[in-house]
Amino acid sequence: MIMSKFETPFMVDFEVTNRCPYRCFFCEGRIPCIQKVDELPTTTCFHIFEKLSKAGVLAIFLTGGEPFVRSDILDLIRFCFDVGLEPTVSTNAFCLDETTINRIPKTGLNHIQVSVHGYKDIHDSIVGVRGAYDIVLKNLKKLVETGIEVEVACIGLKENFESIPNLMNDLASIGIEKFRILRYMPSYTKEMLCHIPSRKVVMDTMPKITEIAKRNNITLFSSFCPGIVSDPRPIYEGIHPMALTCPAGKTEFAILPNGDVYPCVNLKDNSSMYIGNILKNEVKEIWNHPTMIKLRELTPKDYTGICGRCKKKYACYSARCVAFNLTGDIYGDDLSCYIIREKLGFDV
Repeated sequence: MIMSKFETPFMVDFEVTNRCPYRCFFCEGRIPCIQKVDELPTTTCFHIFEKLSKAGVLAIFLTGGEPFVRSDILDLIRFCFDVGLEPTVSTNAFCLDETTINRIPKTGLNHIQVSVHGYKDIHDSIVGVRGAYDIVLKNLKKLVETGIEVEVACIGLKENFESIPNLMNDLASIGIEKFRILRYMPSYTKEMLCHIPSRKVVMDTMPKITEIAKRNNITLFSSFCPGIVSDPRPIYEGIHPMALTCPAGKTEFAILPNGDVYPCVNLKDNSSMYIGNILKNEVKEIWNHPTMIKLRELTPKDYTGICGRCKKKYACYSARCVAFNLTGDIYGDDLSCYIIREKLGFDV
């Protein structure tokens, strides 16, 4: 495989904190089995950035938790640029104030991703904070006014999917030009599967979403749980190519707030997926860990069960974290797939 020739990851996810003012029901922070870890101080983060850059890593995704609860987040962003790492930051924008917003472009950051999970009260209900939507929309408008490129990301859920057109109209009114529907990843407990939006709701709502995007010149990216349609091309119009493959082990790994490393943030609740600590191990040592090699060499031909027999498996974003966490088998069935759920008797 071409992927196996990479000497280092292209990108690294770094959860710089577990802290967050939100209480999203789908977040691993709400799952009892996920261990909370202490976050590293500023200078240690600087050391990690230097180490990654020297190893050849090109980009870093700063996430959490909520990165802006850290008082040093702007310093972290600036230092990434200083050592040659291209940072992207994922934020809920709830914690931002005008002073911080005005300082963000001065760090060198020219792109930021903001999570908004539905229209008005729906967003507030999902994140567990009343009034959050109005605060975030105001901060989004201020971010746009600074000239920074703002991309809004919304996880597609049963609870919010039908509200996405109204959300997009609000976003268009304040100048948002990029919108991303993220695939819901129910990868911690089987109970989380109940939040997957129905196939009918997705199919009925996507034309409205596409029309609003075209009318307002919004660049739309979208991804969904697999098996939603027999031919994915029409509904996947505009999808990023990387959304059709699981990047864990192939192009990236994830660093937790304490420096522990896992192939993916969605595989961090199982000790068997631990591949080292960025403070103790070299990047190439982590990259060539047996678990990383196993994931790097994994292809759809290795799948078992319904996934293994599926004729569409080579054109399907089957999440191995969902398979592993919910079935115990990295090669097993992605239980979020509409085809699999239908075969197992679930309402899709």
